[in-house]
Amino acid sequence: MFRIPNNYQETPSFNQASIIMTRLGRGNCLEGMKALDSIWENYCVSEESNDDSFFNEWVYEVNAYNVVYESMGKLLAPMISCKA
Repeated sequence: MFRIPNNYQETPSFNQASIIMTRLGRGNCLEGMKALDSIWENYCVSEESNDDSFFNEWVYEVNAYNVVYESMGKLLAPMISCKA
C-alpha cells in the first residue's frame, strides 16, 4: 500500500480502481499493480525523487492501487488463514 499525502488522497470505487489498474497492466489488474510497484521503486532510487511530483503524476493510480489492495486483502484473507 502507498502512504499517500492527504492532499492527494481520493477514494475511487473498486470498479473504477480495478479499471485503472487493469489499464496500467495492459489488460491485467495484477500486472498493473506490479507495474506501479516497479515505477515506485525506480522513483525511489532516482536522484530527482520528489514525492509531490510523483503523487501529482500518479495520483489516480496510487489511489486505485490502495483500493484494489485493500479489497483483495479482504477477499483473500479467509483463504490465507485456512492455509496457515
